[in-house]
Amino acid sequence: MKNESLWRDYRLHLLVFIASVIAELIGSQRVPLGRFSFTLAPLIFSMILMALVYIIPKGKLFPEKSVKNASVMMAISGGVLLAKLGVSSGAAIEQVLDSGIAITLQNLGEGFSFILGLPVAVLLFGMKRESIGMSFGVSREANVALISERYGADSPEFRGVMVNYIVGTIFGVVAVSLLMSILSEVSFISPHSLALATGIGSASMMVGGLGTLIERFPELQTELEAYAAVSNIVSSVIAVYTAIFIGLPLTEWAYKGLNNVKGGDK
Repeated sequence: MKNESLWRDYRLHLLVFIASVIAELIGSQRVPLGRFSFTLAPLIFSMILMALVYIIPKGKLFPEKSVKNASVMMAISGGVLLAKLGVSSGAAIEQVLDSGIAITLQNLGEGFSFILGLPVAVLLFGMKRESIGMSFGVSREANVALISERYGADSPEFRGVMVNYIVGTIFGVVAVSLLMSILSEVSFISPHSLALATGIGSASMMVGGLGTLIERFPELQTELEAYAAVSNIVSSVIAVYTAIFIGLPLTEWAYKGLNNVKGGDK
């Protein structure tokens, strides 16, 4: 009955569909900021629309049961996404090998992202296992799918990674776009290297950063798109294995030590 209620929650599915259509109609929007600029991707507008539907008027258009159903649907979508990334990993293995060591190595740093974030979350803010989901990686689609599969959609780890996913989707696109706008003014940094840097495994961040670069270097549009696309594919592939073999184990180990320093789970 629970699963039947989930699939029969037509209000949820309809609202998500409407928000997605409106967001796609709005499209990517460039926001100037002095001599620099950043891009707002359609995903941001769809999230804002759904947030407004939930808040205004609260409980009428989007009841609490739909919120729980949405959480379950995220877990299901995460499983599908993880399977898709697995297929992409095999299909893109030649691109990984041919793309060169630089594109591959740029993603290994993600496995050590907890070094800065985890101590702040545990020792300064007193967070518990939510901090694992928040700090073990960049909290993009592959990370969300992995946490959902490993810990479940009702786990504190999943809540942590989803918080970072939402914050990263909204502010990450702005941050990457603005960063590319600033770095593109540095003469000794190649625009091709900046295009590679936009591919961190997030389609929205890549689009935001790439749009800024294309606006700055319109004559290199085709080349920049190619570099960014290959980098994003490689990042999506490497991110799964980096998280599985480096990020999560090290973050779990570090969390146990920091949590003991903080006084345990009492």
